[in-house]
Amino acid sequence: MKVCQIMAGDEEGGLENHVVELCNALIDRVDDLVVIAHEKYRDRFRPEIRFLPLDLSGGRRNPWLLMRLAMLIRREAPDIVHAQANKAVDMLGRIRAFVPGYRIGTLHNRKKSVGMYARMQTVIGVSRGVTEGLVHPDVCVVYNGIQCYTGLTYSKARLAAEYQFDPALPIAIAVARLVPAKGFQELIRAWPAGKGQLLIVGDGPERRSLSELVTSSGLEQQVILAGHRSDARGLMAGADLLLVSSRREGFNYTVAEALSSSIPVLSTRVPVAQEILPDSYLVPVGDPQALTAALSRVLSDVDRAREDQQSLFCWARDTFTIDHMAAQTASIYQERYQQVGQ
Repeated sequence: MKVCQIMAGDEEGGLENHVVELCNALIDRVDDLVVIAHEKYRDRFRPEIRFLPLDLSGGRRNPWLLMRLAMLIRREAPDIVHAQANKAVDMLGRIRAFVPGYRIGTLHNRKKSVGMYARMQTVIGVSRGVTEGLVHPDVCVVYNGIQCYTGLTYSKARLAAEYQFDPALPIAIAVARLVPAKGFQELIRAWPAGKGQLLIVGDGPERRSLSELVTSSGLEQQVILAGHRSDARGLMAGADLLLVSSRREGFNYTVAEALSSSIPVLSTRVPVAQEILPDSYLVPVGDPQALTAALSRVLSDVDRAREDQQSLFCWARDTFTIDHMAAQTASIYQERYQQVGQ
């Protein structure tokens, strides 16, 4: 079985890391793997993977780009063509009449326009939440995998010392880019004074306004903006609780990282979290009163939160892995390949 993966972007983010990690694990599970992507990613793939450079970062309707993409796919004649995210799916859909292979598209984020997925024969969602409302006869869910963390992990005492927190009080951590979609304004406004301490790890355009909000709310000793940290997963190990205040998500890696590290999670009702967390650890999006109440309750008994989510920790360590993600994806390929051959 020959598989062709298509990635249309040229950025540095979760999508690009996902494709690299998936392909590097898939090569051991398929006969032949070809990747069509921007030249800049070539060295990130294992040498057994055949890399075909093509800059698809231009317009998705560009006839020259579509022709070149079609020519590459026709030349390779794959059994499976797997397009990653909306743009690559859209481009594959536009040339579908001219290329061979069973078409699969992965939906990474829930967006207003997902009509291009109707041209795929199978859709893979990175969570059940992103596929809600998608009308398609063949939808599968494969959770993203995370790399094993090999860096230094913090103890609670060390984390408290570094940020001048009181180690006797709960320490919650939130890790994300400081943008409106992550809901940090709401989280800070909802923070229950005196119940615990919050470390927000990440940088972004909202940093100044969030800092001003912390000061105006009198929370300087309880809420710290740590900025970007390359060792965010190491910091997470020293926290009692992970908080997710997002307004929307596709796949939240920090939920997978926290649960895999035996750290309980309190989250808004966004994909992944809403699918696996107990209902008492989920808060409606856009409900500040409910968020304050949930924070007060959970911070008052973090040991109970750990007990309530204990069964999830083992499940997460088995599920949110690169190998599990690759095995599930390869299984989907094989099943569809056999169906077409019958």
